[in-house]
Amino acid sequence: MRSTFRFLALAFLAVTALSGCSSIGSAMKASPSLANATGFADIPMPYLEERYINDESTFMTVNGYRIHYRDQGQGDTIILLHGIFSSLQTWDSWVAELSRSHRVITLDMPGFGMTGGPENPEDFDEDSIVNTFAKFVERLDLENFTLAGNSLGGFVAARYAAQYGNRVDRLILLNPFGYPQETPWLLDLGTAFPMNFLGNYVQPPVIVTLSLRNAYGDPRRMHDKDVYRYVHMSQRPGAKPIYMKTLEIVDERAQNEAPLPFFRINAPTLLLWGEDDSWVPVELATRWLNDIGNARLVTYEGVGHIPMEEVPEDSLKDVRRFLAKGLAAFPDNAPAQKDGIAQAD
Repeated sequence: MRSTFRFLALAFLAVTALSGCSSIGSAMKASPSLANATGFADIPMPYLEERYINDESTFMTVNGYRIHYRDQGQGDTIILLHGIFSSLQTWDSWVAELSRSHRVITLDMPGFGMTGGPENPEDFDEDSIVNTFAKFVERLDLENFTLAGNSLGGFVAARYAAQYGNRVDRLILLNPFGYPQETPWLLDLGTAFPMNFLGNYVQPPVIVTLSLRNAYGDPRRMHDKDVYRYVHMSQRPGAKPIYMKTLEIVDERAQNEAPLPFFRINAPTLLLWGEDDSWVPVELATRWLNDIGNARLVTYEGVGHIPMEEVPEDSLKDVRRFLAKGLAAFPDNAPAQKDGIAQAD
């Protein structure tokens, strides 16, 4: 046991050295107590509820999950699925604009945010996430809608669109995860023993802030409110083991060579991708374009893994073009294309 904690201490020092003063300072500011700053303590639910539940918040019980979601605006429906370790607030900039002309539904995905995960992390896997989302849609009694997803949420959105193609009118995927790839070193660290064991009990927020900085193409675009949110959600009671199980799910999927069902997607699909994504490299976009017959790709120079947070105005502009004109707004042979990749204006 002593050697295990010695390893944790060394790993923590290594991560701290790599993260720099900025990540350390952000982690400390986001932590409501010293115990939280070390990553050992949970943040009480009343503290989180006060900050992340508002008048638009609604809850629905599906498959044992108490799903936190918001349903705002009127018009054609758009559902937005956030990515790994995030929450519905990642879409706030999009929601503020899109809800003026559309009905916009955002949710804390199973396992994350104020929805949280099952008591037994072994009950948490790819299929349970997709199945729970599918039942969530059924409960909302939606027939047709636009579906958007980022990162792991993009994978869930793509799986849903492949299985329920008659319901998805349009599909928007932002830096979606899913195909085999080399995994980033932070994920490799989290899935290696003994970190994969210790992470069930302690997750220093400096690692969370470092991961977020690494996910951005330009960390100067990070806002304190988003940094705090990622740290707070990582210390929701019960989050630590679910986060570690998520790393296992992602690692297993990244090594899985089995064919994916995305060739069944019929919905017009817009791929939005940050060119400086160190988590899911933009080169993987070719796999998506090859499998989805009716798709276009727009990339953003200097942007990382979370375009709707990092460049909300630019990404939203392309989404509005897609909603108004479909893929006709992104012709195959547009002058801006380079090596099969259309560059954002």
